[in-house]
Amino acid sequence: MYKILVIDDEEEIVKVLEEFLIKAGFNVVPAGGGEKGVEVLKSDKKIDLMIMDMRMPKVNGVDVLKEMKRINKNIPVIILTGSIDASKHENDLKALGYSQDDIVSKPIDLFLLLAMVKKKLPH
Repeated sequence: MYKILVIDDEEEIVKVLEEFLIKAGFNVVPAGGGEKGVEVLKSDKKIDLMIMDMRMPKVNGVDVLKEMKRINKNIPVIILTGSIDASKHENDLKALGYSQDDIVSKPIDLFLLLAMVKKKLPH
């Protein structure tokens, strides 16, 4: 069963995504914020996909992505963002190899997100 890391500083979003993804048949590792997400990435846990918010205090999404690359983990990523944040981080995301195809805007369409999850996981 695939294991999905969900990183967001908003507890409610983490809970909704966790419940939805579990019902869809996935294992979920919740992380309340970028710092917790980095801790999980540094651990021995095998993560198949990461769903992550861009705007978080202290350790933001770009920081998490940079840390993931630094520790040599190559995990497919779905980026959650508000429309304002998307343009603000666009250059950073491009430099890290991510595109508009990796981004889901808030409010989140759960069925669009599920389709992206299935597309990004190995078959």
